[in-house]
Amino acid sequence: MQIRLAQPTDAAQIAPLVGMIYRDMEMPVLAKVSDADLLAMLTTLYQRPENLTDLAQTLVAVDDDQVLGVAFGHPAANEVAVNQLLRAVSAAQSGFDAPLELGGETQSGEWYLSMLAVSPQAQGKGIGSQLLQALPAVAKDQGLSRLSLNVDDGNPKAAKLYHRQGFETVGKLVIGVHPYAHMVKKV
Repeated sequence: MQIRLAQPTDAAQIAPLVGMIYRDMEMPVLAKVSDADLLAMLTTLYQRPENLTDLAQTLVAVDDDQVLGVAFGHPAANEVAVNQLLRAVSAAQSGFDAPLELGGETQSGEWYLSMLAVSPQAQGKGIGSQLLQALPAVAKDQGLSRLSLNVDDGNPKAAKLYHRQGFETVGKLVIGVHPYAHMVKKV
């Protein structure tokens, strides 16, 4: 297995993994959006260089050309631009009554891990840990010394993984309708 920066050709395999996260967030704006429309929007989004290597960075865990996991994030300073891209791509997608928006999830000086997902068939094999272990180099390349993420309070398994990887809870917030812990790791 290889951890590498995502390429536009990975988008169709990234979309269902990231789609799982959006569905778990139970965002009202997605309530009437079909899975097909959500996947189409995410495929378009993850074909954009801005979302892969420019404003944000997307890493994939790949084995035999199959994407088994994805880590998507960005410097906190790019949060507004990343969310403007999400808003624009979702607004242009059929099936969306309103654009998808995120924001207010980062703190200054952090490289923020927005999404970490592993294919259900590949879970429990250390892929999430390997993706997390690749992130300090990404943050350092962006001139940052802290990684951050938000973990759903209803997902203690993920919180345990992040603690094992050296993340510490530093605050709380609500995203969508769920309470989250804001976690940080110095790199």
